[in-house]
Amino acid sequence: MTRKTKRRLHPIAIMAGVGKELKNMIAPLLVIVAAGSRHGFSWNDILVPLAALIYTLVMGVLSWVRFTYEWDDRCLVVEEGVFVRKKRSIPLERIHGISITEGIWQRIAGVVQVHVETPGNVPGEAEVILRAIARKEARALQQCVERAKNRNGHVNEPEAATHRSLSPLFTLTMKEIWIASLTSGGALGVVAALCAFLSQFSDFIPYEALVRDIQSTWNGHGRWYIALLILSILLAAYGVAIVQNMIRYASFVVRKQEDTIVIARGWLERKAVSVPVDRVQGVVIHESWLRRFFGYASVSIIHAGGALDGGPSGEAVLCPLVKKHRIVPIVQACLPEYRLDVPFCPLPRRAKSRYMLRPLYWLTIPVGMAAYMERPWGAGLLLVLPLAAWIGARRYRAAGWALSSKQLSLRSGWFRRTTVHLFKRHVQSLEIETTWWQRKKQLATISASVMPIGTYSRVVDVDEEDAASIYRWLQGERSNET
Repeated sequence: MTRKTKRRLHPIAIMAGVGKELKNMIAPLLVIVAAGSRHGFSWNDILVPLAALIYTLVMGVLSWVRFTYEWDDRCLVVEEGVFVRKKRSIPLERIHGISITEGIWQRIAGVVQVHVETPGNVPGEAEVILRAIARKEARALQQCVERAKNRNGHVNEPEAATHRSLSPLFTLTMKEIWIASLTSGGALGVVAALCAFLSQFSDFIPYEALVRDIQSTWNGHGRWYIALLILSILLAAYGVAIVQNMIRYASFVVRKQEDTIVIARGWLERKAVSVPVDRVQGVVIHESWLRRFFGYASVSIIHAGGALDGGPSGEAVLCPLVKKHRIVPIVQACLPEYRLDVPFCPLPRRAKSRYMLRPLYWLTIPVGMAAYMERPWGAGLLLVLPLAAWIGARRYRAAGWALSSKQLSLRSGWFRRTTVHLFKRHVQSLEIETTWWQRKKQLATISASVMPIGTYSRVVDVDEEDAASIYRWLQGERSNET
């Protein structure tokens, strides 16, 4: 039995914690300095930022001194708090997953950061973060968690599996990392982050004057210059997004360790995520139109937890980029129960017109107004309407569903086609919705959700009888699953 011994984090945790706080404070501190120096620089202008810096350093040291942790074969105990002391005891068998990260500070000191997640914490946030502990301690904690989960089995199996050399089930080559970065997008996210940063300086940047200048330039036939400027900003943001994704997916590897899927990735920040197989709620396959053209897709797993790898809450990326013919063997190696090569049932033909008309409802008026205001050349914008109807027809052809004795599969979308495979025992709720227009054509919308709350998939305009059969399938006796 492992004996409890109070431990402290490595001192580099002070720098990691202080660095994170200063990163969040840099924008408001710059605003304070800029506000104070509008009428000439004075040493008094830096007193507030200097006081904030000293306070952050002192609190970082005190937080490190007051933070202790210990564990045995049954629970993990963490004590923290500078002014208010807080003690948490977490049973090891309740731990959903452990994510190990090696940031810049941790790599300098040769330690790792451990995120411990349990069902009681807020989705996307770790229950406990051990900012800097030795790799050997992190492995020992993982082994204790495995032993606690397999209390009725062979205690030594998880430990033996930890030390056994495991061959990777999936890796990314440099070529695939490059293609994944090029086709993953993210430019709009970079632009949004830049806008959020610039909004901190709204009191000092004359945005209203800039808008007036843009309007006068637009009215003065300088539209091509504005369009070129916007295009340059988007291209620069796209380049930043490519670099971010290349750093994120560098050295990507997936391994299977007994009943746990281990996903490791990252260059500057090395991260390893452990997802127990019994916590997996479903498999998601994403196919953007560009990746689909070259025969690629991405695969994620839905797990009953938060954002272990920095992605959406409850979703971990299993394959950022993979040839479609490799998806089935990779998922079978990780999750043998799932069947991905199932035949999908198409939507009824009477739903096609609804898919074609749906985008026209919100496009017709703005496109018509733009075409009228920019005539005669604006008439070319009217070509958007038949293009939107064509895309609607493609979405109709892509959508479908599949049902077996214990698995439900739903597919929707065209620009980003999403296929979700869910086990019957994991479905938390199944909703059948019908609007007035759908009832006239005997159609319905089906939505299935799993843990965590809010993770769901839906298909619009399914035949009413098919939707009813799916509902009866879920209401059947789950003990009779084969």
